[in-house]
Amino acid sequence: MSMWRILVAAVASAQATVAPGHFLFMPTAYSQTSVWGSVSVLVQRGLGADGTASVAVSSRDGSALQSIHYIPIVNQTLGWSDGDSNPVEVQVRFAATPTNQDVTFFLDLHDATTSIYMPQATAEITIRATNVYPGDITFSANSTSFTIPPTWNPQTPYPLSIPVHRLHGAFGHVQVPYDVVVTATSTATAGEDFNFVKGLPFARFMSWSDSDHGPKYIDLLWLNQAPYRQDLTFTLQLFAPTGQALLGTISTVDITVQGNHLGVPAGVLQLNAPCFPSCAADVYSVQAGSAVRIYVARQEGTVGAIAVSYLCVSLIPGQPQTGTLTWADGDAAEKSFVLATAATSPTGTPHLVVLQAPTNGATLSTTAATTIVTVLPLEPYAGGVVDFVSITTEERLLRLSPVTSDLLQLLPEVDYWDSRIGLAKPVQVTAPGSFSVLVQRSRGSVGAATVYVQTIDGTAIGGIDFVAQTSALQWQDGDTRPVSVTVTILAPPYTALNPSRAFSLVLTTPTNTRLGAFAQLPLVIRGAMQTPRLVSSVLNMSAKTLTLTFSHPIASAAVTLLSILNPQTNTKITLTSDSLVVPVSPTTVVQIQVGANDFVRLQQAPTVATTAATAALSFEPGFANYDNLQCKSTRIQGCWQPLMLPQSPILVTTFVADVVGPSLSQFTYDQQYIQLRFSKVMDRSTFQFMHLCDSLVATNCIGLSAPSRLIPRGEATTTTLPFPVDETLWIVWVSPSTVAQLNAAGIGLTRGTSFVSLPPGLRDIQGNAFQGPTVQQAATADCSACPAGSYGSRTCTDTADRVCSPCTVCGTGFFAATACSATRDTACLRCRPCHFGLYASTHCSPTQNRVCSACTKCTNDQYEFSPCTTEADRVCLTCDSCALTWQQEQVCKKSVAFERRKRSPYGCPAVMAYPTEEARLQAAKSNACGAGRCSCTGTGVGNANPNGFSYPTDPRCTGPSNYGIIL
Repeated sequence: MSMWRILVAAVASAQATVAPGHFLFMPTAYSQTSVWGSVSVLVQRGLGADGTASVAVSSRDGSALQSIHYIPIVNQTLGWSDGDSNPVEVQVRFAATPTNQDVTFFLDLHDATTSIYMPQATAEITIRATNVYPGDITFSANSTSFTIPPTWNPQTPYPLSIPVHRLHGAFGHVQVPYDVVVTATSTATAGEDFNFVKGLPFARFMSWSDSDHGPKYIDLLWLNQAPYRQDLTFTLQLFAPTGQALLGTISTVDITVQGNHLGVPAGVLQLNAPCFPSCAADVYSVQAGSAVRIYVARQEGTVGAIAVSYLCVSLIPGQPQTGTLTWADGDAAEKSFVLATAATSPTGTPHLVVLQAPTNGATLSTTAATTIVTVLPLEPYAGGVVDFVSITTEERLLRLSPVTSDLLQLLPEVDYWDSRIGLAKPVQVTAPGSFSVLVQRSRGSVGAATVYVQTIDGTAIGGIDFVAQTSALQWQDGDTRPVSVTVTILAPPYTALNPSRAFSLVLTTPTNTRLGAFAQLPLVIRGAMQTPRLVSSVLNMSAKTLTLTFSHPIASAAVTLLSILNPQTNTKITLTSDSLVVPVSPTTVVQIQVGANDFVRLQQAPTVATTAATAALSFEPGFANYDNLQCKSTRIQGCWQPLMLPQSPILVTTFVADVVGPSLSQFTYDQQYIQLRFSKVMDRSTFQFMHLCDSLVATNCIGLSAPSRLIPRGEATTTTLPFPVDETLWIVWVSPSTVAQLNAAGIGLTRGTSFVSLPPGLRDIQGNAFQGPTVQQAATADCSACPAGSYGSRTCTDTADRVCSPCTVCGTGFFAATACSATRDTACLRCRPCHFGLYASTHCSPTQNRVCSACTKCTNDQYEFSPCTTEADRVCLTCDSCALTWQQEQVCKKSVAFERRKRSPYGCPAVMAYPTEEARLQAAKSNACGAGRCSCTGTGVGNANPNGFSYPTDPRCTGPSNYGIIL
């Protein structure tokens, strides 16, 4: 309001009846970054709006330079109609030049038809420095939590979205990877409780484009919606971003998914007891040097996976015995553990065994969580004891000795002094296969003895991780030899990154012998990096399918890395892309549909895939892609996937012979050759001459005979017919005499009179008899030219029409280097760019390349009106003008034409053009000419030397100077 008071005060003394108004900028200062692209400047018309009015606007350099930092404005006229006082916007565009410091330029008002308010006749525009900082990538907070609505369908994963922000800058393209990390507070597990929407580790990253500072989201699916669950927490971490961006102060976030906090019926754990829940646990007695098995039951609930520890401190002095029993979710089976005693175990004293530390909501029985084991004195037993044993180092070295005397003299001494019984250390297994353990009878051998050995599941499961077994071991009277027990480990369905799994071998039910202290042998399967292996295969030649079953799920397979061969002759047929992998279930099965061309190649090889003995498979490295056996790792490269190993020839498990007879796919006749295309490879020895007929009823027929003949494979015909490269195509040359007979009978002159009648006895290479109709009409393929706007993407054959596809239209920035034709698609190339000093005189289009020409250079008598760009030439205007701006006059200082214009005489307006002499003189005063203007006199004489230069001091210029006409 203060500005308008100033304006009112300035004109308060002039009470005119006509108020055309004053021009001014309001506001007068503007600021924006070059990234924004432009700024709008407002020009106001105030204190009056009578009549039409106009004012010119021009830009003026400051620290910002025209064409470098902004697009110049030269004499842009702004107009208002009578009564219009609305502000007018002047759009000022910035050049795409990033700056690292603020620069300023100006807009000036000039040449107004009414007055300009000079205190606000100039607007200052500041182009702020571009923020070239790529930004800080950060989470919103250190922790966040989610609550699953109680109405949510538990069968549907619950979506979680965690925002990630880009702060303090948005320059350039930035990517940041993320993943889950395991911390001390982590209770949720990836793959079990939740999954990333982006399942593959290398796909877990977020991207920001240049100037993009909006939040991005990490999307997850929460899987664990068990009816009894507690709060579960996991941690996400951002890793080093690209584009020189930095991680913010919050690069990790703890995510908690609230549980429903319902009581979990995980069960009550008790030692073996006569009843539940009020009975005390059974007590045990065992001889010194033996062992006892104790059972634990899970009562009143099986929800969730649980575990419990057991402990006995005093059975073996100085050797506490402890361990853990586990139950899977839903598992209610009894579990057991074995406690060993030694010959030195205290006898007659009760030894306490306790259950402790149940997990995941399980509880201990109040009456049966402890029991007593009493050790009885060891009494010699003539039948001896049986234990798991191991060969000592001394015995192993003796057996390797090349000296016979060592074996004959020292080995019996070892048997006497060493029973081979030792602490049953866990057997470590890292690969599938079979191995042996030893069971020995010692400390007595009177009478025959029997003991059973069986496998006991632990975290490893029989049938999945190992072959479960229960078998009897026997010793004759006086026999104390070690007996071998074979253990078979299956291919473990996990990798080295997963926890190990354990099970046990246990000796039970002894007859005429006793169990020793080491009647249980623990075995631990440690994961090894496994790749899928072929388990079984079925080659069905009738269905043209090959079904492969692998030990682990297969994600995809490359048929071009699979070969079918005869292992005796090494004749090999490698499949091509003509064969396809057909999706089937389960994912451990790969089914391949053998393509027509590959099947023909198999049939052409007489010694391959004719029987089960001649059909073997071999794989090149990388034949199958697999999911790395559900590997889980917090590291991006933690689940490195090796190529599937090559496999040497393996005979197919099941072979189904080809029993499908051939049929005729197509027949053509062109007055010289007969083409017969069969569905299978034919036996050339069964060829017989056929008949050509004029109808399907085959009543008017002519039989072919010599010298007509079947053209051998590889022999060229005299026409453009294809070579008969295999026995699926028979080409029969028809002798001229037979052609004449056919023509005379009206046979084969048109497609409607061309029928072939095949003779009996035709067979394929496998001996299958011909099947299908023996009379068939001729067929012709469409080999015509493709219509305009399309090209032939596939040429015609004797069995297929040509295929036409639409011509490609080159996209933006590309042109047609080779135009589309009937036989070839458009070849598109990127248009030529115009570099500095050049502009596009012919623009890039889908049909022509960009043509670059040199930018025009302004002469000394010209100034640059608009700069040269890659898309437009420089525009130069003449300096020979009296209507130049101040900036243009600076450029035109060296122009002869501009100097001549400034100094040239300027005639006065015609006498009769104005109603009064005063108005005439005022019009002369307003002319924007140069220094050569002369005043006008009352007699109408303007210049005594109208054809020459004149100056203010030239005596030939006369007249009053009070109008300011003389400069």
